[in-house]
Amino acid sequence: MPKKFIKFTAACVLTAVVLYAGGLQQQPAAAAQQSTAAYEPLQQQAKRWVDELAVQSSFAKWKSSTLDISPIGPGTHSWLVLVKHNSQTVGYLIIHAVEAGGYQLGEYGVGSQPLFDGRTISRSIKQLELLKPADSVEALYVHPLLAAWKVTSGSSSDFADAASGEALPAQSKDWLKASETKLPTAERLQITGNATLLKQVTLPSFSTFDKMPWLTSQPLPISSKSYSSLFAKINNKEQLRYTAELFEGQMLYVWSVIGYNKWNSGHIYIGLETENSDERRYIPLLLLLELGSFYL
Repeated sequence: MPKKFIKFTAACVLTAVVLYAGGLQQQPAAAAQQSTAAYEPLQQQAKRWVDELAVQSSFAKWKSSTLDISPIGPGTHSWLVLVKHNSQTVGYLIIHAVEAGGYQLGEYGVGSQPLFDGRTISRSIKQLELLKPADSVEALYVHPLLAAWKVTSGSSSDFADAASGEALPAQSKDWLKASETKLPTAERLQITGNATLLKQVTLPSFSTFDKMPWLTSQPLPISSKSYSSLFAKINNKEQLRYTAELFEGQMLYVWSVIGYNKWNSGHIYIGLETENSDERRYIPLLLLLELGSFYL
């Protein structure tokens, strides 16, 4: 079976759960007040990270932004934080609760077309050509490379990529197997608390598929213990690609590498982008090394 290529958009995030046939029910006033109170520490933490990232030119609109927070479900203790400027989405963060207390920054990015965008899933449902209307649409988020809509119609479920909306070559058992893949502990992957930005490098966009070195070359010899050569190439403005396979090689993710952010905690988030898009995602380097490879 041919491998399915998924062109990921470097996206931001809008909603946690969207019911295609209707909107979210309005909360009673008392419930809304309780929800706001529960989000106060999260709002404060998100604002600290937003202010820290806003020093970069590509994040400039974050300086005068408002935040819109929604939970990702079900039961993941994670939130989608939309960064808005003049009511328009300009970026996002995904934040996770830490069991011992506090929060971790799962990923973040700039752009107006977020992950889990209602417009994207509307197109996806039409492309799926379901025999009957979808009963429910649920947002699933395991990590940045495993984020999808689950569209249930009757007794069957389909999965669509949370960024592009393209149908994924996966059934429920495939999703469950992929989601159970063990990764390094979250403490190693993501920044927490009051981490500050030490260095930021941003490169110009380039065509992701102008070259396809993953078909003709070996990946760069980079590991979680030795990746200084990767940053030497990025600092030298060389054009790198990142690829990762999921669902037993049936799906291939391909991105252009367009920079990185280094935090004082030692964590590094790599900037990724697909062609014909002004949207960029910043994903923890250690997770990328676990799941895929970099090519020159």
